[in-house]
Amino acid sequence: MMSSENKYLDLTMNGKQDINGFYSFDYPDLNDNSYTAVYYETLPDTRVFWTSVDSFTVYHWGVAITEPIINFSTYSNDDGTGQQMIYLYQDFIGDTLMVYGCVENDVCSSLNFIVY
Repeated sequence: MMSSENKYLDLTMNGKQDINGFYSFDYPDLNDNSYTAVYYETLPDTRVFWTSVDSFTVYHWGVAITEPIINFSTYSNDDGTGQQMIYLYQDFIGDTLMVYGCVENDVCSSLNFIVY
């Protein structure tokens, strides 16, 4: 196992970044839902765990299922890069959202973005 000193996780998104470091996402107004992606760089072949305090709810057979806007985990490519998709829907327009990524739970990074 590698020491924490060698591990790192850098997160970015496509789009403009404001002076506070927040990215912007231009929501496609006519769509009921949409996706954007978070891009990351870390060590090669490294598992990145994802979560968010922001969530969405769907109803399946009358049962509410609430999930974070980003889910599960991914592995970086041989060059240490990768991406994970983020689910969005119209109610998020005007909100500031945040996603978190962690490498082995001790090296974490977050990214904020505003949905317009």
